[in-house]
Amino acid sequence: MLMIVVFYLVLGMYLSWIAWLTFALPQPTQNHPIKSSEARTSFSVVIPMRNESEHLPGLLKSISELSYPNHLFEVIVVDDDSQDNSWATVRNFQARHPTIKTFLLSNLLLKGEKVGPKPNLSPKKKAIHKAISLASYDYIITTDADVFLPKHWLKCYDVKLQDGKADLIAAGVVVAPGHSLLSQYQHLDMLGLQLFGYGSFAREQYVICNGANLCYKKSTYLEANVHEGKESIASGDDVFTLEKFRLFNSKIEFLYDSRAVVWTQPVASFQSLWHQRVRWAKKSAAMKSLYLKSCGLLVAFMQLSLILGLFFAFFDTVFLTFLINAFVLKFLVDAWSLSKIAKLQNLGFCWTDFFKVSLVYPFLTSFFAFSSLFGKFEWKGRKYTK
Repeated sequence: MLMIVVFYLVLGMYLSWIAWLTFALPQPTQNHPIKSSEARTSFSVVIPMRNESEHLPGLLKSISELSYPNHLFEVIVVDDDSQDNSWATVRNFQARHPTIKTFLLSNLLLKGEKVGPKPNLSPKKKAIHKAISLASYDYIITTDADVFLPKHWLKCYDVKLQDGKADLIAAGVVVAPGHSLLSQYQHLDMLGLQLFGYGSFAREQYVICNGANLCYKKSTYLEANVHEGKESIASGDDVFTLEKFRLFNSKIEFLYDSRAVVWTQPVASFQSLWHQRVRWAKKSAAMKSLYLKSCGLLVAFMQLSLILGLFFAFFDTVFLTFLINAFVLKFLVDAWSLSKIAKLQNLGFCWTDFFKVSLVYPFLTSFFAFSSLFGKFEWKGRKYTK
């Protein structure tokens, strides 16, 4: 039957692709000492925020505990019309830590303000652009207001830049695992995205990164006009920046050090996760990379093959055989690849959690992918269509 041949062909292509990515990963180098060379790089840490009073204390505490010299970095927080206590939280941090150069800006363009965001940018892009326009230092690092930064975060970037002056450096992001199936799905799905990002960078396919942990040159960002043609898309400040840097033939690298990985919390509800994934799909669809689109289609067809295989298995044992073979092979190869990523990030890997998530992953992922074709979404209390 033609359909079963297609199913096995998709399975073979998927497994080969995962193996291709995994074999490109560097070997873990856990517990190696950070180079003791003098810190030299100055950073402007850019943090857009909107209604983040719940998460800001953790982020700000981690900033206060950074091992990097205070005179070599500044923190620029851009408030996007928060309706909670976010503004006051940052002000309190400024008062308690006067030696850390922390600037709090409004994302609103004030009357008479000459240096400000481009008026047609979506809110988050506008906030980042405003901060970069006012930044004092050559290297920008963007992160989010709901993350926790590791102690040696800036030092790891400094060592990487001293080894070779890259124009853009991407690094890892981990969703903290929880006890619920929804949080475990997010943790493992982010590990999958890290596999795609790490492996693709190693294969010199620079298509995916995360704005919660991204460093680049200010001058190249301004020269490249990174959001041109993508201004109204709600997110994508990270991947569109990467895309433009690649078109500028910039030197792009990945920071594989586990001590540079930032942590974020999973979203709390299914609806929030749905809106998040629709938003991610919208920005991915706007990218021009044939490699990215091909990989996305392969993953989508793999999940669809499992769902259709389950349906047709009620009518024909040939599909039941395929379903068993596909699930077992995919489970083993995916677990092997994700455990490699987990080890690279100095994380544990729970096979039980992965098995539970594997049972629902095709259905959730297919639902998110299909609904992104038609769905609107909410983000930070605003409604978007793209």
